[in-house]
Amino acid sequence: MTQDELSRAFATIARYLADSMREVANENAARDTGSEYYDARTSPMGPTTFRRAAAAGAFASFKVGRKLVARKADVDAWIATQARTPKPKEQSGDDADAAFFACLQPRRPSR
Repeated sequence: MTQDELSRAFATIARYLADSMREVANENAARDTGSEYYDARTSPMGPTTFRRAAAAGAFASFKVGRKLVARKADVDAWIATQARTPKPKEQSGDDADAAFFACLQPRRPSR
């Protein structure tokens, strides 16, 4: 074999290996950001809320390329802890009078 034939053979092998590695990397990236994960666009909350909560450490997150992603289970668990409590029912009788007079009390000045 000549030097040119060897160079072409190595170039062909290098292209094959690079294509194979690129294909495997793309498959892994697609699997990592699949149905088990939310990103800012697919999360049940708004994108800004998702990014702020992730930055605050509300749930574990990581970057895949330029996307910030988090596990669905972690995000859903955090959302469940954020549920608001219902307002108390209207008061009646003496409790209503006490609540009314309490709201007439002067408030502390804000700082």
